Amino acid sequence: MTIWKVVLLGIIQGLTEFLPISSSGHLALAQFFFGIEEPQLFFDVMLHVGTLGAIIVVYARDIGHIIMAVFGREPKKDPQSLYGITKKTGRKLALLIILGSIPTVIVALIFSLFVEKLFVSPLFVSLMLVVTGFILWYSGRFRNINASAERLNFLSALIIGAVQGLATLPGISRSGSTISAAVIRGINREEAARYSLLLSIPAIIGATLLELRDINNIQISITAIISGTVVAFIVGFVSIKLLLKTLKTGIFSKFAYYCWIMAVLSAAGYLIKTVIS
Repeated sequence: MTIWKVVLLGIIQGLTEFLPISSSGHLALAQFFFGIEEPQLFFDVMLHVGTLGAIIVVYARDIGHIIMAVFGREPKKDPQSLYGITKKTGRKLALLIILGSIPTVIVALIFSLFVEKLFVSPLFVSLMLVVTGFILWYSGRFRNINASAERLNFLSALIIGAVQGLATLPGISRSGSTISAAVIRGINREEAARYSLLLSIPAIIGATLLELRDINNIQISITAIISGTVVAFIVGFVSIKLLLKTLKTGIFSKFAYYCWIMAVLSAAGYLIKTVIS
């Protein structure tokens, strides 16, 4: 795998993992239209490790406070934390993350039976991008910027977790669908983003462990692995900051138009390429 392909895959993974435009869908389309072979399993794992690192860095304070709360310590007041995490709320948030992860696993396992075949179909990816666009557009109708964090309850966690499982389908944005589901449930947009990204941590770790289980021989250079991981981490960090900014400025739902345009272009490109070949 050449260095430009490594960098390109790292950029795609880091940028589209957090912006509401589907990383799996963009990787599938890149492989089809640019002739980029599917990343070797270990390299793919390391790209996810890079984006996981970005989440941990951005939410290091909240993660630290949640861990302190779980072990019975009262976290210090932090003005930079959106709502502030106390021992009580920290334990509740930890429980909600665990609870939300359960439907994610169930739904993801169901779709895993046939999801690999869907990755090779640009038309299916285009259709799912259209679905993502409608999800984003619909969430934009909910102007609940003053909603309370208390709306993040057990039912909301189950719903958001199930939606995260649906994002196994290529073209369905994990961040876009889970944040939209939270907003529709009446959760503050910034709090929705925090829960969505924290909820993705066990999902990414679980998927990484499953992929590592199937790794036999690593046939890719250490330089490529490090380069892809670093690029995914840096771009992922920037894209999280950009995601949070779009939520504050109210343009989050505008990504729906990007998804629709990309869906039309990819479907048209697939049909043209098929006819020519």
